[in-house]
Amino acid sequence: MDNGSALITGVVVVRSDFANEHPQQIAAFLDEYRESVEFVNSNIPEAAQLIEKFNIFKAAVAQKALPYCNITFMEGEEMKDKVEGYLNVLFEQNPKSVGGKLPDDEFYYIK
Repeated sequence: MDNGSALITGVVVVRSDFANEHPQQIAAFLDEYRESVEFVNSNIPEAAQLIEKFNIFKAAVAQKALPYCNITFMEGEEMKDKVEGYLNVLFEQNPKSVGGKLPDDEFYYIK
């Protein structure tokens, strides 16, 4: 069944008032986040060294794991569609897993 969802394992969360008050900073952060994801996926040996430098994992482990991590960046309507689908699957299994109701469009940040 293709319902447009994806298994979402990480998200960026910010309060609405902060996002509304600082749209340029949010946009810059998202641009840098995308660049970081692109760097990691395109420069695995260098990214592995950084991962070790910051005491996350040993570089050898990171270098082997990174190609299988499916690190991605989504924003805009693509992000909304995937997260909405994911939350809907959770809701169908157990509404309590998403607080008893699905979020409205205000939940999603689209620059």
